[in-house]
Amino acid sequence: FDLFDRSIPYKTYLLSSTGLKTGDAVKLAGVEIGTISDITILDDKVRVDFKVKPGTKIRQDTVAGIRMTSMLGGQYLGLTFGTPGVPELPAGSTVRSSESTGVDALLENIGSLTKDAKEMILSLNRNQNEVMSRITAMLDENRLAVRDSLHGLASITTKFDRGEGSLAMLLNDKTLYNNATAMTGSLKQVSARLERGEGTLGKLMKEDEIYNNANSAMKSFNQVAQRINRGEGTAGKLLTDSVLYDELRVTMSNMKDITRKINEGQGTIGKLVNDDKLYLDATATLKKAEKAMEGLQDTGPISVIGSVIGTLF
Repeated sequence: FDLFDRSIPYKTYLLSSTGLKTGDAVKLAGVEIGTISDITILDDKVRVDFKVKPGTKIRQDTVAGIRMTSMLGGQYLGLTFGTPGVPELPAGSTVRSSESTGVDALLENIGSLTKDAKEMILSLNRNQNEVMSRITAMLDENRLAVRDSLHGLASITTKFDRGEGSLAMLLNDKTLYNNATAMTGSLKQVSARLERGEGTLGKLMKEDEIYNNANSAMKSFNQVAQRINRGEGTAGKLLTDSVLYDELRVTMSNMKDITRKINEGQGTIGKLVNDDKLYLDATATLKKAEKAMEGLQDTGPISVIGSVIGTLF
């Protein structure tokens, strides 16, 4: 008993005091405020008596528990602030405890995690062995096919390296690359000319007048088409008036009939076209008339008429 000791005593009860001993620190939010004065084993729990510095506020909802100093070892009794405004506990009162951060529980959790990790690793090893066994079996079953495929790939690669085949020529022949480069350059030049409005296509892209003229022409065409659809004008009547169509069909039929008769030699025109005798008679008559005209210079009018008639008949 120390007459000059002004520390305030408290106690708490724990299910386990593993790692704690008399003289260990008591900390409030990590700040040392006192020490453990005694540890007593009861029937089903452990009583821990401790003292804190005067002026330390231990509230009714403050919680005590074992905390670890580091992962290498060492424990202390840790206290929480409690809620501001909650009344303080009188000296000698019991502080509530929490076992959530007990060392035993932590070690038990670590052991459980280690066991789970070990089982997972064993399962992965079994799965890996099973997969490898299946792959090995598949390779054994298809060994010849795989070997032939590898030989085929090697042959194709060799042909590529030698430049054999169309695909190999595409990969190895620089002419195609040069042509593509030249074509790209030409396309750039064409694009530049179009952008500057040069050439017919460039003017179509740049000049609004051509667009306006084309737009006007399309409007005129639409107007003409509308007039034709309404039956206006000759073309409109031809397309919409059935009377004109019927008359045109009759006319074409008549023309066909006339052409047939001419081909068959019917009528005057048919005879002129098909009968050579009329042509020969007309030629002979013209020759007789020509002979009769030769004597006109020395014969009088009456004699001329008589001579002509006599010559013709």
